[in-house]
Amino acid sequence: MCGIAGYIGPKVAAPVLTVALERLKYRGYDSAGLVTATADGLHLRRAEGRLRNLQEKLEREPVSGHVGIAHTRWATHGAPCERNAHPHLDGGCTVAVVHNGIIENHDHLRKELQAGGAVFASETDTEVIPHLLARLRRDGLDARASVRQACTLLEGSYAFAAIFADEPERILVARKGSPVLIGRSRPAADGSRELMIASDIPALLPHAQEMAILDDGDIADLRAPGTVEVEHDGAAKIPVFKRIEVTADAVDKGAYDSFMAKEIAEQPAVLARLLDSRVRGGRLVEPDLGLDLKAVNHIVFLACGTSWHASMLGKRFLEALARVHVEVDISSEYRYRNPVASGGTLVVAISQSGETADTLAGVRLAKSKFLPVVGLVNVVTSTIAREADGVLPLLAGPEIGVASTKAYTAQVLGLFLFAMQVARAKGLLPEAEELRLLAACAALPELVTATLADETAVVEAADLFAAAEATVFLGRGGEHPTALEGALKLKEIAYIAASGYPAGEFKHGPIALVSRHLPVIALCPRDAMREKMLSNIQEVRARAGRIIGVGAGDDPQLRDLCDLVFPVRSAPEDLLQPILSILPLQRYAYHVAQRRGCDVDQPRNLAKSVTVE
Repeated sequence: MCGIAGYIGPKVAAPVLTVALERLKYRGYDSAGLVTATADGLHLRRAEGRLRNLQEKLEREPVSGHVGIAHTRWATHGAPCERNAHPHLDGGCTVAVVHNGIIENHDHLRKELQAGGAVFASETDTEVIPHLLARLRRDGLDARASVRQACTLLEGSYAFAAIFADEPERILVARKGSPVLIGRSRPAADGSRELMIASDIPALLPHAQEMAILDDGDIADLRAPGTVEVEHDGAAKIPVFKRIEVTADAVDKGAYDSFMAKEIAEQPAVLARLLDSRVRGGRLVEPDLGLDLKAVNHIVFLACGTSWHASMLGKRFLEALARVHVEVDISSEYRYRNPVASGGTLVVAISQSGETADTLAGVRLAKSKFLPVVGLVNVVTSTIAREADGVLPLLAGPEIGVASTKAYTAQVLGLFLFAMQVARAKGLLPEAEELRLLAACAALPELVTATLADETAVVEAADLFAAAEATVFLGRGGEHPTALEGALKLKEIAYIAASGYPAGEFKHGPIALVSRHLPVIALCPRDAMREKMLSNIQEVRARAGRIIGVGAGDDPQLRDLCDLVFPVRSAPEDLLQPILSILPLQRYAYHVAQRRGCDVDQPRNLAKSVTVE
């Protein structure tokens, strides 16, 4: 969710911080701000709405200083307005704080601080932190000790950074539950370094070439001209810096009009890269997960949103290939019940960012029950990747658009390859079948390229139905998750009340929605469920529904029954067909959103990585 950035170095901080915020705004935000520190004190600028509003304010009211912290806020406590925007200061302007997460005991702390004379200026939970730090400083604690003591009093999740007016060349950072990174540049000739903090890697670029990840309970002390000290539970800890592999080009739109368009187009390359990492000499390469997969007889998937849809397909793959019982759990539900844990159970956590708060909490619950955990993540430095027993990397590269596209298809393929790995471990994947399935996988990049190239019908449908306020998606078997994912994309970026249903279930109530004003998108590839699906389309047609078919372009029955057909190539293996079927639905959502004047990369109310409950 919210984005944190910070800078210490020879450059003027404000321009560096606004570029960092630009690279964090994909996470979702409704206001932005920064504060710089000089010998004259703290200099605050904040603005409601888009980042350009903050930039315009800085042009009118520039700030100096080579040290600063900045933030993009996604509202939780308090309305999205300037006074609730971060950074927040204490009443005496002695300390400024930016914060991600939720302080659960903020109400208690606020009342206690107000009783001591603190005057609050916002409705946020965050504002208790600067007031608390200021009180601790008045009690005689130094800057680091005040942060250390504050952390013992704060309940909830947080990553926060603080700067103090009386120490203008220093940033203190603390983490509990929300991710935060420390970046540093290569040393200059005099040995000095630029230092940065951020809640995600893109914000560190291009000023930092190395990064260290703070763990829960860490406090970092950053000082000019480039020293970093870290402590954990009061004891010194040596930070481990590693080279940043992501380049600035990877987080740039390039020639595309949006990150979503770019990421949809990247899918053939993403799938090819994932396959290249998992196939050698025509045989499956098995990542060492540190587990005896042969002994696994029960798998629980933990996921949210798009990842949950991918996990529904993972269930089909594992049951079909490895004959393993699979449960698919929404992470936010799993963590609030007492799930039965038995021998032979494996938990697989699926998260693009690897920081999804509910999924991470589910991972920790599973580990508390001594269940092994595998993380299927796109960010291999993420918290889920670090806490899991084994990792299956997606290798999709940075995904900036809030609506997941390339990470979803990578998740689906990654789960298929994992199902093959489990099946082989159990002796259920003969070599000939392994070769056949891998050949089917190898065909996917070219089939994806061909499917994406043919979007004439998608554009026509967007022109026809962009004004529709509701849309229904129908699918059977493996295309039911596709229907759910297609509906989610349309909800996320075009703000249309879209719903996905198993087509056989549609007549048990939801068919009452059908009218001549309702677009119904029916997924009907040439698979074992085709005839049943054609019957479901007939049911919609009999009630005057407007039908868009998704299937083979040369299927005459489908064309006769539908107003339009989104043509997709046919996968050599039916289980893999959903990877192709979702492609025109991604593009349809994109085109409809554009026609409705919606921001496809930063849809309202949404955040890319949901790091709070």
